[in-house]
Amino acid sequence: CRAALPDPEAKQRAWEAMFTGDDLSNYLFTATAQGFWQPEQADLVREYVPRFYADAVAVAARRGPAIAEAAGRWAFPAHAVDTETLALGEQCLRDAGPIPALRRKLVDQLDDLARALRVREAAAA
Repeated sequence: CRAALPDPEAKQRAWEAMFTGDDLSNYLFTATAQGFWQPEQADLVREYVPRFYADAVAVAARRGPAIAEAAGRWAFPAHAVDTETLALGEQCLRDAGPIPALRRKLVDQLDDLARALRVREAAAA
């Protein structure tokens, strides 16, 4: 719940707990990630979107496949449907060498993101 608060300090603490510290259990990591990205808080969390990829690769390498899967599924900025988020993700897959569990989740998430972008483009045409 604290990660969902619309407060910059709460967001910073949640991000650090997920990606800097290694103290969160798998359950608490997932719960924190689920609370972090709130679509109505897009402006508040905008700065974290580009940070996600490098931080997810690092935490997955440190903590292993279970956290990698949680990071790729629940900590992914799915609300950020734009070409920049897609490009950053594709670059991450190409250059950052995520562990296989994270790679699988990122491939799925980026496929969903690309599909959402195509739907938006078609609707705008």
